Amino acid sequence: MKWKTSTIKKKVVDGEVFFEYGRTFYPERLSQGNAMQFIRDLALQHCKGVGLDIGADIWPLDGSIPIRNDKNQNANKLDLFNDESLDYVFSSHCLEHVIEWEDALKLWIKKLKVNGILFLYLPHESMRLWRVGSPWVNNHKWVPCWEVIIDFLYDQNMKIIDFNADKDEFWSFHIIAKKI
Repeated sequence: MKWKTSTIKKKVVDGEVFFEYGRTFYPERLSQGNAMQFIRDLALQHCKGVGLDIGADIWPLDGSIPIRNDKNQNANKLDLFNDESLDYVFSSHCLEHVIEWEDALKLWIKKLKVNGILFLYLPHESMRLWRVGSPWVNNHKWVPCWEVIIDFLYDQNMKIIDFNADKDEFWSFHIIAKKI
């Protein structure tokens, strides 16, 4: 990871490593990947049957078919899966990398069976280090916020069954929706 050292300072506080950025201290764990581990247990309660982990990288959700970013299958191309064939779609820290996120979500929903689960885990908007143009990331395309995504999901006839608008220990939030 390449950082602009003039804007991010590494600090040790009570034996724990933090990165200071804009007078906010972010735990070192936020720079180590595998965000899925912070939501795994909840995801496994909802994501049962045949499903995808879109944006899985090297840490896919247990039992999921990992969808990585390649030319044949990715967040915007799921041709190997029939419409209404999946029990769930799980995605952790992927949607913020997708410019045409609305089209991606429509595709994911199209692949779900009726009563299928869409489980989204996304960076919280208060996490300034993950914002577009920050010195920490260079591949985020937008800043997701729960209000925009929930409104979009309602427009797609999805029922919200759980969400957490507050940031969790990974400075992230989740939304769980069911296809009706």
